[in-house]
Amino acid sequence: MKVSLLFPPTWHPSQPYLSLPSLTGFLTQAGVKNVSQRDLGIELLDKVLTQSFAHGLYQQLVDKQQSLERERTGEIGPGSAEQLARVIESLDRFPYLFERIELAKETLRGEGFYDIEAYRNSLFLIDKWLEVLSSLYFPTRMTVVDNQFGDYSIYSSKDLIKAIRDEGQNPYISLFREHVLPSLLTDRPDLVGVSITATSQIIPGLTLCRLIKEHAPELHVTVGGSIFTRLVDNLRRCPWLFDLVDDFVVFEGETALLELVNQMDGKRDFSKVPNLIYRQNGKITVNQPFYSENINQLTAPNYDGFPLDLYLSPEPVLPVQFSRGCYYKDCAFCALTLDHQNFRQRDPGKTVDDLVWLKERYGAQSFFFTDECFALSPTKRLCQQMIERQVNVKWTCELRFEKNLSRELLTQMRDAGCLKIVFGLESFNQRVMDFMKKGIKQEWVRRIVDDCVDLGIAVHCYVIVGFPTEKEEEALDTMNFVVGNKKLHESYGFSCQPCLFDLEKEAPIMSDPGSYGIRRIMRPATEDLSLGFFYEVQEGMTPAQAEQLYQQVYEKISEVVCELPFNYSMADGLLYIARAKSQALQVPQPTGS
Repeated sequence: MKVSLLFPPTWHPSQPYLSLPSLTGFLTQAGVKNVSQRDLGIELLDKVLTQSFAHGLYQQLVDKQQSLERERTGEIGPGSAEQLARVIESLDRFPYLFERIELAKETLRGEGFYDIEAYRNSLFLIDKWLEVLSSLYFPTRMTVVDNQFGDYSIYSSKDLIKAIRDEGQNPYISLFREHVLPSLLTDRPDLVGVSITATSQIIPGLTLCRLIKEHAPELHVTVGGSIFTRLVDNLRRCPWLFDLVDDFVVFEGETALLELVNQMDGKRDFSKVPNLIYRQNGKITVNQPFYSENINQLTAPNYDGFPLDLYLSPEPVLPVQFSRGCYYKDCAFCALTLDHQNFRQRDPGKTVDDLVWLKERYGAQSFFFTDECFALSPTKRLCQQMIERQVNVKWTCELRFEKNLSRELLTQMRDAGCLKIVFGLESFNQRVMDFMKKGIKQEWVRRIVDDCVDLGIAVHCYVIVGFPTEKEEEALDTMNFVVGNKKLHESYGFSCQPCLFDLEKEAPIMSDPGSYGIRRIMRPATEDLSLGFFYEVQEGMTPAQAEQLYQQVYEKISEVVCELPFNYSMADGLLYIARAKSQALQVPQPTGS
């Protein structure tokens, strides 16, 4: 049995995502001999950022200009005049970008990464290059970290059916056809697993599934990831998806994928595969109850086969996990807890074993814990073991502003190599905090932030604007806490990401929206795959007023935050902080007279 695991575009280009390495490690440990994994996002980005690709692109732009100019003599299709202007602009920019595009990529992979001007310029050039490529597919816009398909909603099955076949607006059809399918089909896997975990991957991922099925209908194609985990009920009503995909694995995928491999090799009784959604005899079946892994029986993520040298950073920052789920499930706005159903804590010793193995195998010095939040007592034991065993790695993680998060524990975390902590602040107004069921107090936030800055641990804060019933002055309390706290926002590595409140499917607030001041919930009839909802409120800012204020908050916070690298990428920021710490240690200290 040959298994091929694929991660479609687009994700952040400086580090791999954890899903495929976790599955690969588990399957390999269970004795599945032939498992390959590919990050198609970084593969394609690397291919596109070459002069050899550029030669073909130039000719495509010339041909597109000529065809659009011919159209002008007859009827002009929607967007043709604007697309023509974009294509002409792209051809004007082309020589400048052509000369610099490979250098930009190599700069980010070398020492130039740590030169902030070179870093910014390289990312800017790459984004402009992707804009040139996008002009062929107007109004679609590809960026380094996202895909925006202008005419299509990713939440509408009718739109998705069209988007995955639209050669004019979907760049991934030709990119996959030319640069992925030949090698995939030559490899001839029996099972192809596609991980769709971000909204930016929905159209590319389903496009990939369609092309695989068209070229090799006998291949078994399975889709996993958090997007469709949140759409379990919707999948029952979307039979067309099962023309592209044989089945979906929802929630956690390790045991499910292993059992799927076993069934394909044996009796093919798919009712035995946990967490599987499949179509049989025209009927869509959901295998329940959903299964959660014993995470102490999981092995370390296996990055074999991932092209770690292709990521746009000078050294790998590898994602790892210490726990799954969230030990605090009460935040009214949060749908993240759905992905893992319940909280489970991995043994600290096993996690340290994983870090040691990953460091030795891949030369990784920096790690990104993807946990929803670290629990305090296990964190203490983890840090003790990291210090005792002299693991000597740098890392970042997420914590809550807990009353019991002491300066002592923060000191221990710093001594164990923690360089930055991500906090979900959401609001600094106590009424709103309480209404969100955050379970935190203003004074805890102030103390913990001060302790982190004093100890040299960088801080990231997530902020939400427009939670139901929030008034403008309450939202400004949060903004003023960040903007007015010079000690915090002038500390090295600080970042803050304001977000506009989104009423998400499966969030606790949806179980009783009326008690949160939500008067009416709406969803366009066409958006049958929506992960969120429109709504009206009884009091506080309307969604439109909240959006307006969000822009103001975003702009004000942006004035005091270092956008690149710290607000752009946690992984890049971690490397910058590690470099700054290393250089500080090398500065000779003045001697007394």
